[in-house]
Amino acid sequence: MILKLALCSLRFDKIISICIVASLCAVIAPLLLLFSLRFGIISNLEHKLSSNPTNLEIRMMSGYRLEQQFFDDLKNNPHVGFVIPLTRSLSVTANVGFNGKIVQNLETLPTANGDPILEEMNLNGNLSETEAYLSETTASDLGMRVGDTFKFVISRITDNKTVNAVVPFTLKGIIKKELLPHKTILVNFNTLVYMEDFRDGFEPPVFSDGSNPNSQRKTFAKARIYVKSLNDLEPVSKQLRQNYSITDKLSSVENLKAISRVLSFIFSTIAITSIVGGVMATVGLIFTNLSRLEKTFALLFLSGLSKSGVFLIVIIQNFILSVCSYFCSLGLFYAGMFTFNLYFKDLLGPQTLVSTLTIEHVIAGGLMTCIVCVAVSMIVCRFKVLNLKVADSLRNV
Repeated sequence: MILKLALCSLRFDKIISICIVASLCAVIAPLLLLFSLRFGIISNLEHKLSSNPTNLEIRMMSGYRLEQQFFDDLKNNPHVGFVIPLTRSLSVTANVGFNGKIVQNLETLPTANGDPILEEMNLNGNLSETEAYLSETTASDLGMRVGDTFKFVISRITDNKTVNAVVPFTLKGIIKKELLPHKTILVNFNTLVYMEDFRDGFEPPVFSDGSNPNSQRKTFAKARIYVKSLNDLEPVSKQLRQNYSITDKLSSVENLKAISRVLSFIFSTIAITSIVGGVMATVGLIFTNLSRLEKTFALLFLSGLSKSGVFLIVIIQNFILSVCSYFCSLGLFYAGMFTFNLYFKDLLGPQTLVSTLTIEHVIAGGLMTCIVCVAVSMIVCRFKVLNLKVADSLRNV
């Protein structure tokens, strides 16, 4: 019966109900749009940084004598996602030839399972010693496709003579230029080690007959290091910078965090102001509506309905109004969101959404709207309805 009375009252005062819903929409819809802009802009900035593994890389600028313990410590570091040893810079260059074309002085890097660059491309890091991945720029210059066989050439000087090692390699994949902007080739870790051994005068496998391998290797010059996330970049960089010369994208990450803080402060200030104003407006609307219905409530009391019953009717009515207001606000929000994203589509690219909310945000917004409206209704009803004097209300009837 109480629910029926609440619905009948809303239907009878439908014009007033529509006005209350419209007033609440005027507060809720801009708040949703404001939060979606903040979330969309920051999310886009974070995605552009975190989606490119090169922003998670820490590069060592100088050569060192890094022992196995150094690499073990990094692998056990919870902030580090991938690490693999590197040889001396002079040992990692190679020439690649295909169909009469040649690209000289390619940077050769080792790879393995877990390499963030390969994972971003959905490629397997398990290469044989004569397989390789090429950067898109190099593959384009040579006109190569996946599966092609090419010549991998390295040189050394022995007895004042240049000795070339020419080995046929198979192209297993091509890395897009956003991930490998330079002319680069990715090879098996053992292949990289054999390159340095060959140039140091040994006879390793792949580039020689394997008759004189280097069995004394205990150190490496550098390392390829990738952290797990943008938040992991600072602690790892700080730790390594104490003893090594490194370079990273920490400044870009810090700029992002600074932008995030500024935007969060601006949006939070506007949002808090809007929320406070919205709550005050809601109090005023509910108070005015209850004042208008004083005589109705008095008659309900005389008809035998308890104060708790009237209290419940008011709560149900305002709960229904808050739900209707939120759904109407969602319609306005999605219209505004579509307009924003359509406008910025040509400026920032088709994949960029400057205004967006997740389903969790939408649900949380709905719950907050209902909770605030119900809480305000309970407070106002407590002082306005439950303290109502029937005789005073009906004196002028």
